[in-house]
Amino acid sequence: MATMTSTSTTTQTRPPSNPTAPSYKNFLTPLLHRRFTHAALLVLGQCYIYAVLFSPSHKLLWKLLPLGLTGLRTFLLFIPALAVFIIRVMNMHIGERTTTSGLETVVQKVLDTRAWATVFWYVFSAWFYGEVYIWSRTKEANLGWIDYGRSYERPKVNENPVALRSVYILLAIAQAVLHLWRDYDMVAIEETEARESKQTAESQIPGPLTLLMLQAQPLAGRLVKLSFPGSIFSAVVYLFIVRHTVWNWLAYPVAKLMLGRELPGNDGPSAISGPMQLFWQAGTSITMLIALWEISNAIFSIYVAQLPLKRGQTLTAEIKDAGGRVISKSADPNGSLIRGLKAKKDIPRSFAFWELHLIVTWYETRRKSIFAEVDRVGGSSWSQISTHCLDEIIAISTRIQRSQEPTEYQNKMSAADLQRQQQQQLVASQQQKSHGLPKIAQQQVHNDRAILQQPAGKQDPTNTVGALARSLGQSPAQTNPMVQLSRQALTYSLERTHASQTLSPSGLQGNLQQYILQFLRSPAGEPLRRTFGSQVRAVVLGVPYSNGANILHASRALVGLATASLREDPFGLVAKSLPQILRTYTAVILSIRNFIATLRPHWSDVLFDERERDLWGGGGDAKGGSGLGLEGVREVMEGLCLGLEELVLGFGEFAGQLGISRAELRGAREAVAVGKRKEMTDQQEEGKR
Repeated sequence: MATMTSTSTTTQTRPPSNPTAPSYKNFLTPLLHRRFTHAALLVLGQCYIYAVLFSPSHKLLWKLLPLGLTGLRTFLLFIPALAVFIIRVMNMHIGERTTTSGLETVVQKVLDTRAWATVFWYVFSAWFYGEVYIWSRTKEANLGWIDYGRSYERPKVNENPVALRSVYILLAIAQAVLHLWRDYDMVAIEETEARESKQTAESQIPGPLTLLMLQAQPLAGRLVKLSFPGSIFSAVVYLFIVRHTVWNWLAYPVAKLMLGRELPGNDGPSAISGPMQLFWQAGTSITMLIALWEISNAIFSIYVAQLPLKRGQTLTAEIKDAGGRVISKSADPNGSLIRGLKAKKDIPRSFAFWELHLIVTWYETRRKSIFAEVDRVGGSSWSQISTHCLDEIIAISTRIQRSQEPTEYQNKMSAADLQRQQQQQLVASQQQKSHGLPKIAQQQVHNDRAILQQPAGKQDPTNTVGALARSLGQSPAQTNPMVQLSRQALTYSLERTHASQTLSPSGLQGNLQQYILQFLRSPAGEPLRRTFGSQVRAVVLGVPYSNGANILHASRALVGLATASLREDPFGLVAKSLPQILRTYTAVILSIRNFIATLRPHWSDVLFDERERDLWGGGGDAKGGSGLGLEGVREVMEGLCLGLEELVLGFGEFAGQLGISRAELRGAREAVAVGKRKEMTDQQEEGKR
């Protein structure tokens, strides 16, 4: 390892004696605000296109002029899109949902106030969009609240706008349920591990607009899949479920306030006038509304998931504009980063680990500063960063240990069983002391005939009926009319015996279990199945959302710092931590492997197959029984194995000097073999091809 060159060099690289590190949120929040603004401007362009299409003017100039009604309509249509952004900011998280079953997901969402807030904002978005659409229509569209009819007709309530508004609201509820079920709020952060340098990454990672164009075809396909079913669903629910309720509680009372006595009595919903015109209006406007929702969600996800960089530099670094002026600078960059690593909220901590990985991979000067800062309050920069990275990895073993501990209910049941057994043994010992052993002389003498007979009160009705049948069947009087009667009695007795066995508690329980298992195997029982893969993901990756991205970034950053210390660590700080890092990686890898090998599948996982325990195989996905399987767990396992392999290859020859025993080094190599299995399998498949 590198050694300290001079005292002057170390003095220059030390941080201030009493730095005040700004919070990591001071750098992350402006970045997210800026991305929010860029995404909003892009959605505003979509709203402008909608405003042009909604314009009733026949002159192209008035349609395209943004300073008139088209501009006003654009900003009004932006409000429904802004409601979607509010939902995304409110529910934003990194990592997939790790609930163990569909029923658990439903229960969590029903009890979550943010889920109900999501429904509210979608309903508000649909209602406001509908008001803008109806306001933009001309009189010929027949969407006024009152239908005045001809001069000789009495005014009446027009059901067309009521139906259209109701359809929008029902569609919003369905979209909110779909949003929560498909977890639109997840931000899939961009992985950059395969890119060796910053220049290569910048040339390979497409920009937001390019990503949006790449998603144009999937968005179009999703729009087709959602528009037609959504229109049919909302129309059917309105006509057959909520039509009379909306009419009596909304349409007629509002019309009564507008017309007063001129309005005739409430005779129920009037017939829809111009059904074909209304069908066209509903179909086109619903398609545009769903497109507004889907595109707003896609744009938000694309912009938020960009790399945590600002003008080509990390968030906590000194950032200058084109003129060389400093526009962002932290008094203690590494201190701000450390505060982000130990943040309690998931979003700042995830971005901090992501930034740390980028620093280790791309920014050599910043990486060297981590080794040089040794007199920081609370320990050196390396010790604090390595501790937070190891905590993310050790948390896997902690979750596995907690999942294997007996629950409070199991502890109570075990204590109750032990107490019951002790009481039974006490009663038996007291009876033995009071009565003593039974004597042979006290027993009654039985004759041979009594030995062959069943004791009184314990005769089996099946044996009795069978003996009677044999006596009648073996008698010489075969023409005896009692033979037929006895056979009928035998059949009736056997049927009653079978029925009594079926209706017994044990028989009913067995039939109920059989029906439950058949239901779980059906598609309707899929939300109730607690699959093997979901159990493993929940324990290894954490709940309620996966912590896999943080684990991978922490592992790769830690290994990158360790390998870079061979050239850049002037004080030899990393050498003291290597034994602990090696032991931690080995223990966690073996813990994951043993947990998957020994975990008992839940009783509801009726489609479980032992092949699902193979972390490198397809398992459940191939047969459709395990849902997502173990993909996220496999990625974490591969990352840990590759990191441990890099540590063994880089420091194996210095194991004795570092305090690593041969047994520990051999255990680490055996753990690495778990990751090698995947590489060997891929090489064999490529060789066969």
